[in-house]
Amino acid sequence: MPRKPEPLEPWMLEAINLIVRQILTLRQAAQQLGVDITPQQADNIQGRLRFQDALEEARLKYYAEIGANPRLTKDAVVGQLFLLALRLTEDREDAKAADALLKLAKVQNWTSGEEYKDKPVCGNLSQAEIDRLRAEVNAKQEQKEQGVKTNGQKTAKVN
Repeated sequence: MPRKPEPLEPWMLEAINLIVRQILTLRQAAQQLGVDITPQQADNIQGRLRFQDALEEARLKYYAEIGANPRLTKDAVVGQLFLLALRLTEDREDAKAADALLKLAKVQNWTSGEEYKDKPVCGNLSQAEIDRLRAEVNAKQEQKEQGVKTNGQKTAKVN
């Protein structure tokens, strides 16, 4: 008969919260709590299913807490992306910084051109209206060509 899994010690639950919130290793979290463990003990603890389940549960709870924060807005994301891009630039990681800035531009909707699709392009017509009219004209031309071909007459294409 399999033995009953041992419950997690109270310090382990506190360590899990430190791991999740401060991005620490188990040994670092244990050290902060005043518990001295060897690398082998840390590996054994981390391999336990109860520990893994508790760690995953703590992560999900923390992420939900972050997601429910009313100050988590598009502006917060934009600010974080900009700071990350600055850090990458300072570290001379130019390609990565450019990628971060492109992602920032996408979050800000600077790259899509969506804000211009309904603005007048030619006269009072927007690009969407021009595209619709072009499609209507092309459809009418195709109908005429089909009608002419069925009557057996030849016509010249008009450009």
